Amino acid sequence: MLQIHSFCFSPVEENTYVIYDEVGNAAIVDCGCMTGNEQERLRSFVESKGLSPRLLLSTHMHFDHVWGNGWVLRTWPEIEAYAPKIDLEQLPSPSEQIRKFGLLLRCEEVDPSVYRPLVGGEVIQLGKHSLEVRHVPGHSPGHVVFYAANAGFVIVGDTLFRRNIGRTDFWYGSYDQLIGSIREQLFTLPTDTIVYPGHEDPTVIGEEIAHNPYFK
Repeated sequence: MLQIHSFCFSPVEENTYVIYDEVGNAAIVDCGCMTGNEQERLRSFVESKGLSPRLLLSTHMHFDHVWGNGWVLRTWPEIEAYAPKIDLEQLPSPSEQIRKFGLLLRCEEVDPSVYRPLVGGEVIQLGKHSLEVRHVPGHSPGHVVFYAANAGFVIVGDTLFRRNIGRTDFWYGSYDQLIGSIREQLFTLPTDTIVYPGHEDPTVIGEEIAHNPYFK
C-alpha cells in the first residue's frame, strides 16, 4: 500500500508530498522547499525512511510548487521528472513569474527538456503501484492531478481545496474551465477519496460534492 507524507514549505505554505511504497520507492510531488533548512527536512525524511526517490512529479508549474525541483534533480540525479506539457509550453518561467509578482527572490531554473511531458490520461508506475494522471485545467492551463486508486487518494495541486477552489486569475486561468474540470475529473472519483491539496489541509471528495459552495 502506498503511504503519503506531507511537508508545508515556504512563506506561502505550499504542500510538498512524498509518496512511497513498502520497499522504499518514492515520488516527490510539487517540491516547494525554498531554503536549505526545508531541503534538509525533506532529505532527512527520505533518508530516515530508507527511501529511494524515483519520480519527481509536478501538478503545475507555478513557482511555489517547483521551487525545489532543481535541488531534487541535483540531489537524486537518477530521478525521472514529469510535468504538464501545456504549462511547460505556455507559462512564464518560474523566475519570470517571481519578477511579475514583484518578489525579490531567486529561483533555480530547470531546463524544460528535463521533464517528461504530461497531458492527462497517462499512468505512471511507482514500483508496483499506479498513479493515474488527470488533466484538470483552470488554475493553470496544463494542470494535472495524480490519482492513486488502490490507496484511495488524489494529489490535486491548486484545483480543489476544502470548501474552496484554486485561483483563476493567473496566466491562462479560467474559472469556468476549473469548475468544469473539477466536476468531470475529480467529482467522478469515489466519494471516500482523500484529497491532498497544494495548500491547507486535506479533504474528501464526498465532502466537497456535498458542501463546497462553488458547486451549489
